[in-house]
Amino acid sequence: MRTTPNHWQSLTSLLFIAVMGASILTLLPLWVGALSDAAVFNQQQIGWLAAADVMGIFAATVSGLFWVRRIGWRLPTLAGLGVFFIANLLSLGQENFALLMITRVLAGLGCGTAYAIALASLGDHRRPDFAFGLMVTAQVAFGTLGFFVVPGIIDSLGVAGFFHYLNGWLILALVACAVCMPVSQKPTSTSDVKSLLGLFNLNAVLVFSAVVIYYCGVSAVWAYLERMGVALGLDGQAVGSLLGTGFAISGLGSLAAPWVAQRLGKSLAYAGATLVQIAAMLLLLGDDMPLSVYGLYAGSTIVFQFFWSFAVPLLMDQFNKVDATGRLIVLCASAFKVGEVAGPPMAAALINGNDYSGVIGLGAGCMLASIALVLLVEARTTKVALAPSARHS
Repeated sequence: MRTTPNHWQSLTSLLFIAVMGASILTLLPLWVGALSDAAVFNQQQIGWLAAADVMGIFAATVSGLFWVRRIGWRLPTLAGLGVFFIANLLSLGQENFALLMITRVLAGLGCGTAYAIALASLGDHRRPDFAFGLMVTAQVAFGTLGFFVVPGIIDSLGVAGFFHYLNGWLILALVACAVCMPVSQKPTSTSDVKSLLGLFNLNAVLVFSAVVIYYCGVSAVWAYLERMGVALGLDGQAVGSLLGTGFAISGLGSLAAPWVAQRLGKSLAYAGATLVQIAAMLLLLGDDMPLSVYGLYAGSTIVFQFFWSFAVPLLMDQFNKVDATGRLIVLCASAFKVGEVAGPPMAAALINGNDYSGVIGLGAGCMLASIALVLLVEARTTKVALAPSARHS
């Protein structure tokens, strides 16, 4: 039995778990599209259902600060994945909004518990940058396959097809976890609430807020990107294929980010990437562009996804900039989830028929606000770093 994340068998099991941890957000446009086509819920209800899993994932991952190093990992991970699997089965054919919301929040709690453990274990790898790089690659591969395969499954089986697809992957994750789930490589945490709260100075709050606001904007647009394609006149299969192509290409964004950041600086690279994302989103508003609808949608969505992957590692690095102990980085996933919970319901309230300009405006506004916060943190941390030399001069 391989019990450390350094062995490829254990690393593979963690990648399966991490893929499932991000599966709902990864395939969010297809989930929203399936709900919209089913015509059972109104737009506001669909927005909340799109955020329900994320609510549970957030609660589980943020609580992981207190328990992830205090308990064994195999049984909680199996239990979390099992809850996710059962909640997917309970969601089949469910047309009561309140019951489906509760079921999806429970799914998120199970998923988030397993995800928190997987993230902690990947961080135990002797080369965590390599391990997290593989995680992003695995999530991109899962999303790419999903965007090509799931629309056809949904056409045949309806919303149920979405959950059957997730459960097929969950079976693989459960088997991998049962066979070679690693154990913690670090001592039991003794951090108490007081010491953890002491990490939250103004810079930390600004970074957390920047991540939340960015993800609020990006998830608002991402949730309805499939619907925007349909509103432009493209069929669902073509939209799914374009989103899948963009998702596959987006993996190159996270590889390019360190290279560009080394030359421009991380904050400037983030600001530039986010501005390009905004420009790509605004293209979707152009009715008189000298491009075909297909070319317009393809170009804007591919650029949007590429620079999303580009921006994420630069945002994550902001936590390390304001915390020398390396503990705040565990809240990065929670910050993502707060934004993901807020984005879709806010976007749903701004939709008017097939007019998604309000959604794009929300996304652009949030991204501009996140740029401002990142640049403010850059200015504050640079000032602190220069202060000692100023006093000695």
